[in-house]
Amino acid sequence: MSCRPIIRTNLFNEGGISLWATTVTSSSSARVGNNADDDADDGDDDDHRDGGIILCLALNRHDEKNVVNPDMVSSLIAALDVIDSHPACSGTNNKALIITGLAFDDGGDAIVDGPAASRFFSNGLDLEWMMRVGADADADADAGGRRDDGSRKGGGVGDAVSEMIESFNSDVLARILTSPYRTVAAINGHCIGAGLFLALSCDYRIMRTERGYIQWPEARLGMRLTKGFAELSKAKVVVGPGCHRDVLREGVLGARRYDPSEAAECGIVDAIHPVGALYDEAFRLAAGGLPESRSGMNLEYFDPVSYSEMKKEVYTDAYRSLKFGRVGDSPHSRI
Repeated sequence: MSCRPIIRTNLFNEGGISLWATTVTSSSSARVGNNADDDADDGDDDDHRDGGIILCLALNRHDEKNVVNPDMVSSLIAALDVIDSHPACSGTNNKALIITGLAFDDGGDAIVDGPAASRFFSNGLDLEWMMRVGADADADADAGGRRDDGSRKGGGVGDAVSEMIESFNSDVLARILTSPYRTVAAINGHCIGAGLFLALSCDYRIMRTERGYIQWPEARLGMRLTKGFAELSKAKVVVGPGCHRDVLREGVLGARRYDPSEAAECGIVDAIHPVGALYDEAFRLAAGGLPESRSGMNLEYFDPVSYSEMKKEVYTDAYRSLKFGRVGDSPHSRI
């Protein structure tokens, strides 16, 4: 059996972030995602008991290429809060989450072509914002004069940027990394830097075939990784027999760009699909992880608290670094 949508509801739409909830049932003849039957609410009671909730968190800040800045972080946190508190989500353990940069129409259907389609999953940190904050801080410091030790008064660019990154790490990435449900990143285009870390925080990653690349850009930009970003990369980029052993060396230290085929070959993403099928494939993957559905994982005694704790056990170093680390921590500091 496969899962099909019966109800698609918008739960959150704020700051360029939207959250859609799709209620599913089991049906041997069903289709998913954008190809769902209109009469999907005709299932029997057994179907409904076997149903679940597929959530889709859509990054809709397309004019900004979905860059990570304080507004983006604030909206992501608010959307995650809705998942924890909205009755449609909090009342069931049987759910999964898709995160994507795909554009959606008013009915919640993915837009995969035309001028409204998005080419970016996320273009990483908002460098323009960081430069603007730096210029404002320099101006404040110049106006504030100097302290007795000769340092300039004012500033704060380091504090502002560090606070934003630390909130992104602790309140977004660590939360997604250890969420008590399956998470799937549907990468619809360029996935760079902080956008890559958002994707890596998910359990699964699939990417469109036609365009887009994945990159750790820090070496190119003259930046270092935070402890959290580094540990997350090490936790999620698998190396070993049958895998490309030089991913972290070439990717992080060489700022290599990986096209979709290379990203799949190197294990950065789990699979690639044409953009027209990307959301449907993400939906199927998410539905397959519904813990209490017969058509999902069908875990007899599933407990969300234990499931989240198990993720912390599996990804301990990444979780601790993201949740408790600071941007200014020494690269060789203890986790």
